[in-house]
Amino acid sequence: MALSQRGSTMDPVRYEDYRPVERPSYQAELDAVVAQVAQRTGASVEREAVGRAVRTAHGKTYGLLKATVTVGDNRGFHGQGIFARPTVYDAVVRYSNGLGHQRPDHQLGAACGMGIKLFGVPGRSLLADEPDTGTFDLNLINNDVFFANTAYDYMVVEELFAELPEGLANPARRKTWMAEFLTRRGTLTDPDGWLWDELFAMLSFTTVPRRNLLSYTYNSMGAFRYGDHIAKIRTVPTAESLAALTHQIVDVRADNEAFRRTLVAEATERDHSFELQVQLNTDLARMPVDNTSVKWPEELSPWVTVARVDLPRQDIGGEDNVEAADATSITPWRSREEHRPIGEIQRVRQEVYRRSSIERHRLNGQQRREPVSSAQLLG
Repeated sequence: MALSQRGSTMDPVRYEDYRPVERPSYQAELDAVVAQVAQRTGASVEREAVGRAVRTAHGKTYGLLKATVTVGDNRGFHGQGIFARPTVYDAVVRYSNGLGHQRPDHQLGAACGMGIKLFGVPGRSLLADEPDTGTFDLNLINNDVFFANTAYDYMVVEELFAELPEGLANPARRKTWMAEFLTRRGTLTDPDGWLWDELFAMLSFTTVPRRNLLSYTYNSMGAFRYGDHIAKIRTVPTAESLAALTHQIVDVRADNEAFRRTLVAEATERDHSFELQVQLNTDLARMPVDNTSVKWPEELSPWVTVARVDLPRQDIGGEDNVEAADATSITPWRSREEHRPIGEIQRVRQEVYRRSSIERHRLNGQQRREPVSSAQLLG
């Protein structure tokens, strides 16, 4: 299988040329973020009133689907890490809403996630407490920019994030909410240091239309090591898959569970497929690693397909599917050294996601163990 590729006009940046930003206050801020997320996870049992702890982000699950990831015959710069040679991986895909709430869809935004878990991937995981599980995760969202770039940003934003969507929908709160976001609740007194990129990134999520979950492009937003280079990752529906969708309208006013019902209907009726693409970094100044709120220009480096994600026709309509999806943990650090997440906000995710998963599974009485196949999760 040979997947189409377009070459960049510039050679990609080498991973060894990237220098991470090291801030003296980072560890203390990270510890505060982790404690904050653990507290909010515990409080979610009462706050969300669904009889269990809920994720502080991506709290509502829409479904878990069996998948196959087929790596193409990638050459040169794009043949790196797990994408270095043609391979077929068993996998699952989880769809979820980006907010940390269990509510009807019309009370949530349209920011949604696509999590991909591959099985049987060789090499040691970057998660120290599960080095040999053989799983490899990709966390993707239907937007191309993120709204936090440091541990301190994340700590402030996480509290404000918990107010959404009401914080921006309520005219009486909207201006003060944005002012608190922009100035990190008044701690940034110099306008030159205000979080303009981050605010615009946050507001861009409010413009995401409500559509069929299988019609979106999903992005990593954060950067990764890509073997000898640096890249971002995304999925795009194939042209034939996009054209075959029949449930185009997601009417959240008419149906409180419109996203899930549409996904269930599409999954039952036909196969679906996506191109998995990478964008190599060719200019660290114009394609910043440590500012995920800035989109990398495609004129500097085009997206190139390195694999295909196929979702075979399947029935995901049972409540057991939602339960399996909710118990499935996906983190960008369930990866390999050749694809190490980079940038401060990616480092924040490493411990936040791990501790959040541990606390949620403990509160819900769920065993926290990585599955070995899609069949183990879905039967």
